[in-house]
Amino acid sequence: MKNLNFSQHYILFAIVLSISIVSVSSCKKQDNFLDVKSNKSDVTPKTLQDYQSILDNTQVMNGYGSILGLVGTDNIYIPDANLDGSAQTSRNSYLWLQDIYQGGIAFDWYYAYQEVEYANIVLDGLKSISNSEQPAIYNNIKGSALFYRAYAFYQLSQLYCKQFDSNSAAQDLGIPLRTSSDVNAKFTRATVKESYAQIINDLLAAEQLLPKVPLFKTRPSGPASDALLAKVYLSMSDYTNGGIYADKALQVNASLLNYNNLVIGRANPFPTFQKGNPEVIFHAATYGLTEVIGASSVKARVDPALFESYENGDLRRAAFFVADGATGLYKFKGSYTATPYNFCGIANDELILIRAECSARTGNLSSSLSDLNKLLQNRYTPSTFVAFSTTARTELISKIITERRKEMPYTGNIRWDDLKRLNMETSYAKTLNRTSHGILYTLNINDPRYIYPLPNDEIQLNKLIQNAR
Repeated sequence: MKNLNFSQHYILFAIVLSISIVSVSSCKKQDNFLDVKSNKSDVTPKTLQDYQSILDNTQVMNGYGSILGLVGTDNIYIPDANLDGSAQTSRNSYLWLQDIYQGGIAFDWYYAYQEVEYANIVLDGLKSISNSEQPAIYNNIKGSALFYRAYAFYQLSQLYCKQFDSNSAAQDLGIPLRTSSDVNAKFTRATVKESYAQIINDLLAAEQLLPKVPLFKTRPSGPASDALLAKVYLSMSDYTNGGIYADKALQVNASLLNYNNLVIGRANPFPTFQKGNPEVIFHAATYGLTEVIGASSVKARVDPALFESYENGDLRRAAFFVADGATGLYKFKGSYTATPYNFCGIANDELILIRAECSARTGNLSSSLSDLNKLLQNRYTPSTFVAFSTTARTELISKIITERRKEMPYTGNIRWDDLKRLNMETSYAKTLNRTSHGILYTLNINDPRYIYPLPNDEIQLNKLIQNAR
């Protein structure tokens, strides 16, 4: 099956949307256009309820998050026998080969732009509806669509853009910023600076429109917008704004799970979506990638050096990982989705570490230490927890970076994004090495292979410039 280009996305989307809207509404009793009609034109979305129904397709908007970057990180190790049985895209990503897709489907690209399409359909449709009759509902829908689009653009930037560098962002190639649902509209690649500006502007607008507490955590909120802004600014090395927006989100809810209260021995000890995880601000999961999902059939093993970095008394070791029989290796099990699929939403543990890093970077070591120790106190047994203390800024930043890796080892592409941004600093840059079938593979600092290739169909049909690898 070949990759789908933008135009094919929209043709397919128009068909699927018509069917899905009717399907979603068939179990509802309200009399509206979602009832079965005589032809397809009758199921064109027209009302606020229609557009909310589009955004409430959690499979598309919350269930297809990007994950391929994780495969290329130092958090995982795939034994040769398992790697030989992996899909070519995963195998090529793991070995950092130049041609990642080899004609296969670029799922991270396709799913993200599918989410963008849904958001654009809603944003364009809202232009024909007055916001005066039901302003709160209208604002929530518009803010949600802006958030989802920004969320998708951010995930695309993690894989397909060069790391943000203020010295070159105005020239570096970014992503196609599709901001219209018009099938015939053509979009070339924006710059990295323009890509990040679009993400930020969408989120700033969303923040003003969304409620502080959503009806469901699969729906965006004002704090979720602030949280994603914090992630974006951290990626840009804008530590002042990163800290401001992390703090703003945490002012609404800074709850943390105490891992001492979890039943660690369970297959997955974390609360289900139905029970509610108090740490989660925005719930989202990645698509299924057998290399990294589910403890039972997962092909990857946790990198031994990462596993050994968890000290005695650190409850994350048993909460996140399970032994792989007698091999001496371990498999990941502890996703915040409480399902086999990896969590890629936003939670307070990440926000606290963002605020801690931004505080350390801007010279507020006491605030940084307070945040770091608050998190760690909820991760260690009481008898083994010892508050971390230092007066050295570089030591504190290193500790926070280490804890980011240990706290969110399999959360979306966070580790991949961290490797990219930390390569910009000599103190924290890292060369990656791995061996497969006796051959040594190396990913150098700031290697162009940190930027994934665009799908060939997009290059050919939309005249996009390919990333150099």
